Amino acid sequence: MSCDLLVFAPHPDDAEIHCGGTIAAHVRQGAQVVVVDATRGELASRGTPGIRAREAAAAAGILGLAQRDNLLLADGAIPSEEPAARHLVIDAIRRHRPATVLCIHGHARHPDHQALARLVQGAVKAASFHSLKTISGAPAVGAVRLWFYEAELPATPAFLVPVLAQDWQVKMAAVRCYGSQLHQPESREPATSIADPAFLGWIEARGRAWGAHAGAAYAEAFCGPELPRLGDLRTI
Repeated sequence: MSCDLLVFAPHPDDAEIHCGGTIAAHVRQGAQVVVVDATRGELASRGTPGIRAREAAAAAGILGLAQRDNLLLADGAIPSEEPAARHLVIDAIRRHRPATVLCIHGHARHPDHQALARLVQGAVKAASFHSLKTISGAPAVGAVRLWFYEAELPATPAFLVPVLAQDWQVKMAAVRCYGSQLHQPESREPATSIADPAFLGWIEARGRAWGAHAGAAYAEAFCGPELPRLGDLRTI
């Protein structure tokens, strides 16, 4: 199956939190979007892998994803150089045959965010090696563009994707599917940054701040290693 955007995320909820508006906007415009989570989030301080899987499925339905997969790599120990892990990423790229890959940026605190960025960056090029075989047997695919979406630390973007208010509402509805991770007043589970009552407000504030730069209600930020291809400077 060919898709337009293939989004790699370290854990279920990262794609929604950091580029859910971009996903929602593209789906609304008819794009086929697939999300591949690297882990089940089994080291999370709150919830369980089973709960996260149900939450991820609900979020996928809200976003209108064409498909959602999981590489089943070890949470907290995503290997950035291990050939077996790289082959899993390469195989996902070959099976879904995207025009563009999106991955979380390595400028981040979380070691899984850092590692997945390195893993995916190498795999995008390796997916074009015709002599390299993977488990599915899917053929090599080249000319795939790679962009990194902003993680939990601020990044200097190569470009911004404007997001309409209606698409932002879809994003936030998808984020709220992860109730096990978000603030629950009666919860006795450990406190985390995502469970902070101010977390959803931070997502909103970041989106509005980038939106002010993009001339839109909201926006999300993306970085290289690619160079943007601009055909009309009036759109800058």
